[in-house]
Amino acid sequence: MKTKLFMAPITLLFLISGCGEDIGSNHKLGRPLRDVLGAEAGQSGAGIPSQIHRERGAPILTIPQEISKTLSNDLPDGLYRTIPLIEKDDEGSDKTVTTRTILGRPTVDCGVEANLTGIDSRITNCFQKNSDKSLWEGFRFGTSGEGTWKLVSLSNNQEVWLDNMTGLVWSDVIITTNWCQAAGNDELPQGNTTVNCSLLMEQKRICQDLNLEGLAGRISWRLPTRNDFLLADLNGARFVLKPETPSSGLWTATLKAASADRSEAWIYNSQDGTLSAGNLSTTHSVRCVGAPSR
Repeated sequence: MKTKLFMAPITLLFLISGCGEDIGSNHKLGRPLRDVLGAEAGQSGAGIPSQIHRERGAPILTIPQEISKTLSNDLPDGLYRTIPLIEKDDEGSDKTVTTRTILGRPTVDCGVEANLTGIDSRITNCFQKNSDKSLWEGFRFGTSGEGTWKLVSLSNNQEVWLDNMTGLVWSDVIITTNWCQAAGNDELPQGNTTVNCSLLMEQKRICQDLNLEGLAGRISWRLPTRNDFLLADLNGARFVLKPETPSSGLWTATLKAASADRSEAWIYNSQDGTLSAGNLSTTHSVRCVGAPSR
């Protein structure tokens, strides 16, 4: 028993230290180290990024760093704000955040050639063909704790981006449909549930069956949960991924707890990051999240 108690902290430390690995790191692209080290070096196993409002270009602190600097009165004035400015500190506008669309979207198809295998080779290929348009760096273009995003593929005007903070990849908006098809759910009504997904689904599993050019078998897709969207939002998803047009909101895989008959799921608004709820039979946009093979 003593041996197990002694080893547990060591095992936990090892697991934590590996969680911050820089997926598809910029050094593989031949990028200057500033692209990663200037913003995210402190995030590898050292703590969650601080969400304190900051000036664009100011290093992203970790929460432990924010606490330490705040308590020691060492938080640089003018770079970080404990008191928000009305003019600047919103959820992300042209005044405060430079989006990928403002900077220019990638235009050259990439990441889909047959000789490419893992995600790293696709990211490299996209960088070679689109240069800086294949990147969005939160510390340069955001004003809070946003991370780095990297283009994985572009084909038929469909972009796939890697959230470097989580290692998950995100598709463009694929389709507008009901929740059952978006989630791939074919359940019959149970208990108080009035929605019949076995009929609404119509054998369409939008995310599970997503097959983008050159990525077949390389990414395992699913409908994002409410928390997937919230975490991606913190990392800067709204400033990188193409917004749905027109905006109808994006289905999440998460049912609304307060819906007594289990007939509503949460909907994420990519314009401002807010959440609402909709009946499972109504139609909203679908964006998929996936686990990529290396």
